[in-house]
Amino acid sequence: MAKAKRRCLIVERHKWETGAYRHQLQFPLKIADQFFGPGTMDLQIQVRVFPPSAPGKSPAFVRNMTISRRYRQSATRRTNRVAVMGKIPSAFVFFQETGRPRVYDLWWLTDKAIVVARFRQCEWVQARNNQHGRGRLAVIVPAPVPRRIDRMD
Repeated sequence: MAKAKRRCLIVERHKWETGAYRHQLQFPLKIADQFFGPGTMDLQIQVRVFPPSAPGKSPAFVRNMTISRRYRQSATRRTNRVAVMGKIPSAFVFFQETGRPRVYDLWWLTDKAIVVARFRQCEWVQARNNQHGRGRLAVIVPAPVPRRIDRMD
């Protein structure tokens, strides 16, 4: 039986993220459904968090979070009330499949230009613009993705 290929979701976090204490991250609906599955119900996942300040092979900590179902009139799904999101600055946030169901490695990189340049050949999705500015970018790429990206290739 062939092994399933792992993937990595890369989603932009803006400075203006909404929610209590900025603990929210929104995902464009199309890409969220492709990566996490149909958004008919809330999805409980576990993330192994690798902050850039703590490089290494072991996660700094593990957290549970909910990926919301699709809400009527919304073109997004989101995480809410996740304290680690409040600590992430304007950056690209990475959710990489680990091979275990509903368990993801999570990290972020603040050099947005180098991330987009590194994955320039990929099919990026852009969410709708809103009152704060342009819509966020997101893409699903084959894993593994390095946790440190400082070059285009």
